[in-house]
Amino acid sequence: MTDLLVFAVVPAARFDPAILADGEGLPPGLRSIAAGSLAAVVGAAPDGGLKGRERSALLPWLLASQKVMERLLASAPVLPVALGTVVEDEGRVRHMLDAGAAVLGQGFQAVGEGIEMNLSVLWHLDTVVARLLPGVAPELRHAAAGDDEIERQALGVVLAGLVAAERRRVRARVVEELQAVTRDFAISEPTEPGGVANLALLIDRTADAALEAALEALDAEFDGTLTFRLVGPLPPYSFASVQVHLAPAAKVCGARIALGVEPGASAETVKAAYRRAARETHPDLVPVIGDDDEVDAPAMAEETARFVTLSDAYRVLEGEYAPVSLRRLDALLTE
Repeated sequence: MTDLLVFAVVPAARFDPAILADGEGLPPGLRSIAAGSLAAVVGAAPDGGLKGRERSALLPWLLASQKVMERLLASAPVLPVALGTVVEDEGRVRHMLDAGAAVLGQGFQAVGEGIEMNLSVLWHLDTVVARLLPGVAPELRHAAAGDDEIERQALGVVLAGLVAAERRRVRARVVEELQAVTRDFAISEPTEPGGVANLALLIDRTADAALEAALEALDAEFDGTLTFRLVGPLPPYSFASVQVHLAPAAKVCGARIALGVEPGASAETVKAAYRRAARETHPDLVPVIGDDDEVDAPAMAEETARFVTLSDAYRVLEGEYAPVSLRRLDALLTE
């Protein structure tokens, strides 16, 4: 049986399977699996999955995933699934859709018909420093022109603070202008030396002209000193990326045996079984005392290992009742 690589979740009623017809660059075995109002787009997973592979080995699959997303975006809203997510068979995929329907529905409600555009805002750092330099105290500027390393470092600290403040000002103005044309946005730190901000923008499919107009207005306001690099349209990776928590069926069976619960047991029954087992095995609650009234280290290690096994079993069964979650990729700004 071939494991399935899950690419995305789409509304079943809005999805046309014809868009998955064979084409150059698409992954092998591409098809859809429906359950209720939702459908998952899947393909045949490579042996061993994708996790842990080197970047060069991942690149073809990344490009194939992009091809899939391009086709899906043309016809329906899309919830992208984390790259490399593998589910063992159709039955498990349907369970993911059934048990995760409420969470997936929240994702579609959050992103609606929106698409993602990634915007990088850049400037020429040397030009910015030259513009800010006159604002530095003259005595510090002049002293740093000499050979005193301490004074040069002091000037560097002052300029770094001025550049950071200017970056915050420009970033705030860019966000203010774009808020009017976006449904949502997420900001992350720039990775390039000349970066001002990286923004993920959630926009309506028909808002591309408004976005272009806003960027043109910003370009004029900053007199061409900023560069705007726009990439998209993309699925809403930064706003509702699906994380799948399903374990293989055999592991689920073993977890039920470990906790002593039957198939079909409710989430509350599983939780109660885990709590009862935890009280009986947690090393802090049930210390193992030997004949000399001291802790029996080997027995304690055995009980600890049993507690870890039970905790792992509980996490596996939690995934049966909550097989998916949504991740929003907001990075914290450091300035």
